[in-house]
Amino acid sequence: MSTPSLFMNRVRLEDGYHEDDLPFIERTLTQLFHQLGRFDPAMVHIGLRVKGRGQPGMRTSIEVHVSGLPTVIGISDLLDTKAALQDAEGKVVSQLREAADRHHDRHPRSARH
Repeated sequence: MSTPSLFMNRVRLEDGYHEDDLPFIERTLTQLFHQLGRFDPAMVHIGLRVKGRGQPGMRTSIEVHVSGLPTVIGISDLLDTKAALQDAEGKVVSQLREAADRHHDRHPRSARH
């Protein structure tokens, strides 16, 4: 099983996030990292962005690319940084599960005899 730190290496910090946020991000995105555990980390790219951090109208987004699956994006308008990251994470995890299930249904493994 992959550890969260393997996926942290796949995180790209964009608008509003800084290197100082990495420990906070790693602790907060455990649900996403757990869901991504079925994929090779080299196939995964995660983009994090927060616009207007700490301001009214703040918007947090997580964009996840997994090779072979459609890109999934979770957006939150919550003003608390941790709650917003968790809200966006929940949306991404839900979409990722659906995309992985659809991909699996289209490409079933050969039956063993």
